[in-house]
Amino acid sequence: MKPLLRSTALGMLLLGVQTTACLDVDGVVDQFCLDNPRICKDGDGGSDAGPDGNDIQDAGGPDGGDAGQDGEDAGQDAGPDGGIPDDEREPPGWKSVDPMRVRRTGHTATALGDGRVLVVGGSSTGDLSAVSPTNTTELYTLASNSWSPGRNLGTARMNHTATLLLNGKVLVVGGRGPTGGALDSAEIYDVGANQWTAVSPIPGGARATHAAVLLPSGKVLVTGGGFSGDDGLNTSELYDPASNSWTKAGDLNVNRNMLTLTLLDGGVALAIGGFHRNGAETTAEVYDSNSPDGGWRLLSQRMGRGRNGHASTLLPSGQVLVTGSLEGSPGTVLPSVDLFEPGSASWTSQANMGEARFLHTATALPSGEVLVTGGYATPYAKPRASAEILRRDGGWEPIAPMSSARTAHTATWLESGSVLIIGGTDGGVALNTAERYVP
Repeated sequence: MKPLLRSTALGMLLLGVQTTACLDVDGVVDQFCLDNPRICKDGDGGSDAGPDGNDIQDAGGPDGGDAGQDGEDAGQDAGPDGGIPDDEREPPGWKSVDPMRVRRTGHTATALGDGRVLVVGGSSTGDLSAVSPTNTTELYTLASNSWSPGRNLGTARMNHTATLLLNGKVLVVGGRGPTGGALDSAEIYDVGANQWTAVSPIPGGARATHAAVLLPSGKVLVTGGGFSGDDGLNTSELYDPASNSWTKAGDLNVNRNMLTLTLLDGGVALAIGGFHRNGAETTAEVYDSNSPDGGWRLLSQRMGRGRNGHASTLLPSGQVLVTGSLEGSPGTVLPSVDLFEPGSASWTSQANMGEARFLHTATALPSGEVLVTGGYATPYAKPRASAEILRRDGGWEPIAPMSSARTAHTATWLESGSVLIIGGTDGGVALNTAERYVP
């Protein structure tokens, strides 16, 4: 992937800077480029000096969410990551992708770091409340724009989590199983062997629509979720791949189902929103992996609106953008946006999205902009095909729609420079379609 100019790196930073702040621009850009030499270069074409040592976080953070975790040498476009040579860049816009072999919604998609994306499980019907999980997996290869079957899971599941480990394997945890109940089981996928292995079950109990994040230690933090669509859990567990063991990570202060979990700088995990019997939560709390005995700390400031079915996106500035929600009963879909500032642990309201959304995706782009796609416009009615981008000036700009309306889909950043949109439901049936957006 071709490095960006210092001016572009500056643009990536300015998205999160308060307009009233006094910023040492050169100093900030110098430090950013020192920390991220793969995406910066001087205006004369020379690369910025300084060792990186952290491939995982270059693409936006190892939280198992929208950001890619390729780890390939970003300066070598012709390598095995499927990158496009610098003189053959794709024009921006939506690109066609061959359909998957299986229809999926409530699945996961994980960039493996070798030019492939692993897609796991999901439901084969368009009804998110239906019990129809699949145990199938498949692999997308960008270089050939093709799908190939992967080895089947030991247990069919949907609404699970999938986390890329430091050793390149993938940990899949929980979800809803064939009987409709939540699962306490977990499995690890060995990429090289194309093989799944069952690991120790979650001692804190079964869960689905929970959240998981890879910590700098290599352990995986799993938190929240629920047994059904009517409750929320407050329990958290840590999985250690080295010992195949689980330890307790303390209880959340609030029960949270369908929460988001984002890894901030310094190994701090931020749990945002979610719902429980009393509705969508306006609170957030943090877990410092450097002080695991300290447990979870509830933040004093609340968001302006409750968040459920929202998306949380780590920005290059280190701030977290939170978009959309379903709030209340029977429910109102919100276009509202909040920005979290880690330094002050504070929330600031931002300009609304052009359209209200929940169960959408929001993906950080290398430019510092954010791509938002699909989601429901009204509670569980026809989803949207529309997409919009948060520009660096803080405004939202609509772009060409996707080829299909979709919600409960996935969006995966590819190190070669595009966002891969996979599956979901169009409100009637689960989709096997996929497409790529090139910024």
